[in-house]
This record gives sequence, C-alpha cells and structure tokens, in this order.
Amino acid sequence: MKKDLEPIVDNKLLFNIVVPVFNAEKYIEKCLNSIINQSYKRFQVQVVDDCSGDSSYEIASSICKDIKNFKISRNPRRIGALNNICNLLNRQIKEPTKTVDLIIDGDDYLYSGDVFNILKEKYIQTNCLITYGSHISSRGVQGKKYPRLIREFNLFRKYFWYASHLKTFRHDLWLALNPKDLINKNREYFSVASDLAIMFPMLEMAGNRQEFISDILYVYNDNNPISDHTIRRKEQILAAREIRQKKIYNKRTFY
Repeated sequence: MKKDLEPIVDNKLLFNIVVPVFNAEKYIEKCLNSIINQSYKRFQVQVVDDCSGDSSYEIASSICKDIKNFKISRNPRRIGALNNICNLLNRQIKEPTKTVDLIIDGDDYLYSGDVFNILKEKYIQTNCLITYGSHISSRGVQGKKYPRLIREFNLFRKYFWYASHLKTFRHDLWLALNPKDLINKNREYFSVASDLAIMFPMLEMAGNRQEFISDILYVYNDNNPISDHTIRRKEQILAAREIRQKKIYNKRTFY
C-alpha cells in the first residue's frame, strides 16, 4: 500500500521535482531518500530512467512504488537528460504560479532535510520567480550571486556561469520559455550544457525577481566517472558557446 505525503492545501507551494537518471545505481537511493526526508512534505516527484545499463531503474522503482507522490518511468532508448527534463516539466500542472520546479540529478542529493522549507520561505518572502545557489562538491562549497549590473542589463550570457545547483523556478516561468531555444544547430536537444540552455532564458525573463540562496542546498557528485565534465568536456564548451550566442530574452512581467 502506497504511503501518502501531506495532503494538498491550496495556499501552499507545491514543489514539482524531476529526477533524470542514467547509470546511477550507486547513488540513486541516497538521492531519492534526500527528497523523502524533507520536512516540508508538499511535493511530487517524477523520476525517469534513461535506459540505464545497470540496476538504477530497479532500485529507484523499489523506492517509488511505496510512495503515492512518486512516479517513475523508463525509456526504451536513451534520449538524453534535457529531453527527459522537458518531457516531465511539460506535463500538466494545475496551478503554475503556485508550483516551483526543481531539477535533481539522479547521482546527486539534497544537502539537508530543510531544503524545501528554505526554498518555500525564499519564494514567499521575496516573490521571486527563480533561484540558484550554493552547493558542495569535491572542491568544497561553491556558489556566487550575479552582480547587480549583470542582472540589471541582462548580461548573463556574457558573464561567468553562476546559476548552478540548486536550480529552481516557478512553473509559469518555465512555460514562457521558447522550446526552440533548447535545441541545437543539429535540431536536437542539447546533450550537454543543458543547464545553461534552461536557466539563461528564465534568468533574463525574471529580471530582478531572482534570488541567490547562500545556504548549502545541494551536493553535486563531481566524482561520478561518467559526468559530462569528465568525459565530454570539449562538447560542453562548444554547446555552451552556442547557447550563449542565442537571442537574449526581454524581461517579462509575471503575476
């Protein structure tokens, strides 16, 4: 029998979490448990296994099957992280302005059980549309806020990349993104540097309604031997260059 998480209450934020997984059998249990153990319980989780060649799906499925707010699927062929993220985020959301999307990679995990509470307070207190923040990796604590002039003049694509983990955004902001900007010159979803393709347009549209969270919220597993920055570094650089050259979005007004 599936366990129920906290009942939906109309005046609370809903966290919509997508977890793309590929060959993460050593890490996926810790990832999913870090979500389950959050003190703020109003969330739903969509896990997709991208045709892993290990036991990732079996491990994740054994965890998800007992929890009502968790759904899991498995691709018959590998389609890439960004394609999976788009498929999951494009599913119907009842109240986009009250739903915050989170992307958590299957080999990473949330730093503490208070992550969702910290995010909830940030969104409610600041009325922001998007957040990025501090995370920890083998290189220690990382994370910086974009300088005021970069934010004011929409120069994110010309500056250093700061909009890293944990990446969160209100669902209506996601819906305003043009799907064509997630496609490369070969008319395929970007297979690397997808975080830039996702975040740059939304940062640009959000304007001043964006927040850097200094609290450590996320643990980035840069020791995974199949990480893109390890085995596809050259491709990452080329994809990032292409993304940075795309048309800049204008700031938009959101409710």
